[in-house]
Parts: sequence; C-alpha cells; structure tokens
Amino acid sequence: MPPKFKPGGKRFPPKVTPKSYPPQIFPEDPAPSNSSSGLDEESENKFELELCWCIQQLELGIHSGKLKEKQLRDTQKNLNLLKSSSVALVQKRQLMRSTFGDYRAKMVEEEKKLGRSVAKVKFSAAKAAENKSVFLRKSHCSDQEPSTSSISQNGAQVNGSGPSLSSLFSKKTDSQPFTFNFQNSET
Repeated sequence: MPPKFKPGGKRFPPKVTPKSYPPQIFPEDPAPSNSSSGLDEESENKFELELCWCIQQLELGIHSGKLKEKQLRDTQKNLNLLKSSSVALVQKRQLMRSTFGDYRAKMVEEEKKLGRSVAKVKFSAAKAAENKSVFLRKSHCSDQEPSTSSISQNGAQVNGSGPSLSSLFSKKTDSQPFTFNFQNSET
C-alpha cells in the first residue's frame, strides 16, 4: 500500500507553481547558410554523397540475389530508413556506420579503383560508316524478259544480258487503275 500524502511531510515536497517568464524575442531571419539539418552547405553536400553511396550499396546488395531472407529484410529496412526524410541525421549516420563500418574509407577506396579504371579507358576515332548494303525490292518480272543476271553489292550488273536496274525499278503507268483482287460478297 502506498504511503499517504502528508502536507509539509518529508516524503512529498510541496508543489511549486512555475513562474511565468517574459516571452523571448527570436530573430526574424534564420541564418541563410545553415540548412534544416543544421550543417553548413559543404558538410551537407558531403553527407548527401555519403548517403547516396550507402543507398547505392544497399540496392546493389538487394539486386545481387545473394542475400538470405533475413538479411534481405534487414537490408530493405535499412534502405527505407536511409531514404526516409523523417529519420534524424544522427540516426542515419549511426545506421550507415553499423551497416558498412568505415564507409568513408570504403568510398575513398572505391573512388581510387574507379579512377584507375577510368585512366585505362582510351578513346578511338569513330570510323566512317561505309554504306555497303543495297536495298533491292522484289518485283514481278514479266515472262517476256527473263532476268537471269545477278547484281553485285554496289548495284552494277555482272553480265550484260537482261534489263538494267533503272528499267527494273522504273514506275510503269498502266491504262488500268489499281484494284484489289478479292471478291466483295455484298454486291
């Protein structure tokens, strides 16, 4: 059974009402160089870079398919926490440290590897694309002129017998208008 309250007793001090203080005056404009996270612009950019690197590493781990089910759930949970805007900056840094260890050193190491691979890249002059292909349309040859000549890649005839290319692809104007060759059952 709890002890009973005795006014002025030793167990319970008397309640003191708080005094009201005059309202404080805050400056109208916050410091323009500080952002919502409380960091200066350079530090915030560095943090964003570190955060993006950690998010990228987590996504690579998820897409690799090598994680077990529990590891996959933990990785997705960490990824959601890092992407969330409501999670505090300190908590994100703790999460990054616990997940990746010394992530800043790993970032520098990866940058060095990429720098070496970029140094090995050599650009060569683009070769002029040679147009060696010729498009030939199939045409219906008449029985009067059998076309037995073969045509080489650049369009010249191999043997002189037969019609020329310009005559094969010329537009023929017939006295009959063009009609489809199917029967209409309604008429």
